[in-house]
Amino acid sequence: MNERQLGKITALLAELGLEVTYAYDDLVFVQHSAFLFQFTDIATLLKLFTNNECNPVEAQEVIATLIAEFDKAGFTVTPSGCFTLSANEDQTLNIQFQ
Repeated sequence: MNERQLGKITALLAELGLEVTYAYDDLVFVQHSAFLFQFTDIATLLKLFTNNECNPVEAQEVIATLIAEFDKAGFTVTPSGCFTLSANEDQTLNIQFQ
């Protein structure tokens, strides 16, 4: 697998006024789980998912900005649908991609 560029992604998001709130394995949660990036086997290709609780109009504005700004930095961001977070009984989180 190619090297993941979490530092560069974090810096790009910070320039846009967004923050990485959690990173685990191949997932990067942004802005208190409003969005999440998923790394792929190609270091510069990222999947972008939107929390299903986000306002669709606002989410589309952020997505457009993310795609444009990440493109300038050499990344390809692919909108890949929505996700839902729910709590499991053991206090872990369940992520369902839609």
